[in-house]
Amino acid sequence: MPAAPSRRQLSFADLGTPLDEATLVVVDLETTGTDPTSDAITEIGAVKVRGGEVLGEFRTFVDPERPIPAYIARLTGITDATVRGAPTIAVALPMFLDFAGPAALVAHNARFDIGFLAAHAAALDLGWTRPTVLDTLALARRVFHRDEVRDHRLGTLAAHVGAAVTPDHRALSDARATVDVLHAIIGRLGPTGASTLEDLAAAHRKPSAVQLRTKHLAEHIPAVPGVYRFVDAQGDALYVGTSQNVRARVRTYFTAAEKRRRVLDMLPRAERIDVIECATATEAAVRELRIIAGEQPPANRQGLKPEKAHWLRLGRGTEGLRAARLAREESDGTAQIGPLASHHDAQPLRDLLYDAVLGRGSALTRGPALRSGEHRESLRRALLEDPREVLDHVAARMRTHVQAGRYEDAERLRALAVTYLRAARRASRLRALAAVPLLIAARPSTAAVLGGRGWELLAVRHGRFSGTTLVPWGTDPLPFARSLAMTGLGETELAAPLCQGYHQEAEILLGWLEAEGVRTVLVEGTWQVPARARFTPEHLSERFARTAPSRAV
Repeated sequence: MPAAPSRRQLSFADLGTPLDEATLVVVDLETTGTDPTSDAITEIGAVKVRGGEVLGEFRTFVDPERPIPAYIARLTGITDATVRGAPTIAVALPMFLDFAGPAALVAHNARFDIGFLAAHAAALDLGWTRPTVLDTLALARRVFHRDEVRDHRLGTLAAHVGAAVTPDHRALSDARATVDVLHAIIGRLGPTGASTLEDLAAAHRKPSAVQLRTKHLAEHIPAVPGVYRFVDAQGDALYVGTSQNVRARVRTYFTAAEKRRRVLDMLPRAERIDVIECATATEAAVRELRIIAGEQPPANRQGLKPEKAHWLRLGRGTEGLRAARLAREESDGTAQIGPLASHHDAQPLRDLLYDAVLGRGSALTRGPALRSGEHRESLRRALLEDPREVLDHVAARMRTHVQAGRYEDAERLRALAVTYLRAARRASRLRALAAVPLLIAARPSTAAVLGGRGWELLAVRHGRFSGTTLVPWGTDPLPFARSLAMTGLGETELAAPLCQGYHQEAEILLGWLEAEGVRTVLVEGTWQVPARARFTPEHLSERFARTAPSRAV
């Protein structure tokens, strides 16, 4: 698959991490002072949680390699003797970062703890990319007002929420108490629409005036999976999105978590929010794409004009490679790869393939016409079946650049080859799905189906969504599949080569079909998931590794 463009409509994966699925590491530090650039860490304590369950704990003393001030020792109980023999920060900090992994970090007065972690990671040149950070102090100030608590210190909050552990200025105890405070905060904020990690991270900030004025639009939105449309006074769509819980998602548009300018500019014009309930997330994603393509909402970006695509095509007879705007049938010996991320990719890819197949410099001397049937077949094979000739050419040129110290040239060539591989693989997947008149498949579903787990069935016609349904676990899916086979018959009339004009929809369906546990239930024609290993960047890496000079023993 090609790299996603930087400007795009949010997908399901972009809507945020549900809080019950988010892994959080609640951390607390003890230090020799308050300045992260000059003071040292003496203890790290952390608790990893997800969905209210403790997954693990981390604790270590840290040798600060300096005397601990007496007042700090009295406050924390950590003395020079306590940390004698403990690992230094150069050892302890990588251990903690390995424990935390990519999880979001939580701390009470996070500026202090995260500031120390960041300063020491920078001093050790660990290259730490700071993850999402939640500050329970800032969140508590939003949730617990002064008529409830006298202040927002950890000890006060822990007592107020009935924490199982009393904080005592020791890292692990304080981290455990912070976990209970965090869960109490989530319990308070959940009903207000803070359903994702991203919502919680921004919950302490205030929404804008326009968000407050239009917040009433979200009051009666149902908690169902589906598509939502922000609509203006004329009934035209301003913005379209999807969610597995429309109510929770729509509410976030009226919180400080929403910062996108095009969305904030749209809100003053919104008169209502329409909801289309869907059986599955896949149906919702496809409906969203189709509505966006049909109604062209001004606040959406991706999917506005799916018919506009860019391909690199090998023409008929002596015709060579050229850029094309439409995919065509390939039964006449033509071939194409794409869609490309940009029309600017077509010419560099054309030159690369000419150089690889016809010989170095051929792109400049041969022009668009081919004089050799053998060369034409080699180009067609490189587009449809086997990239090895192109990759061997690229690998040899990359090795030459590397040996000459021209690393930037090598990287540019590698990036161009990856663009070729992704375009070819993308086309192979679209080509395979577009050729199937009807495919009905099933995969396990975690959605509640009649009170339990079940199967999600999906029907596809020539790469177009035809229908979906949920089947209870233990029920024969075949009757449901036969019923699905009677739906969406009109989709066949809209079929196009390589899913031209609806490739985004087809790629959603391909992602579903390539997931674990998918079983074919009914099929007309032949369906086989295209081989993954043929057109991949890993294939290029393997060819490049073979060009390395052998070392004498």
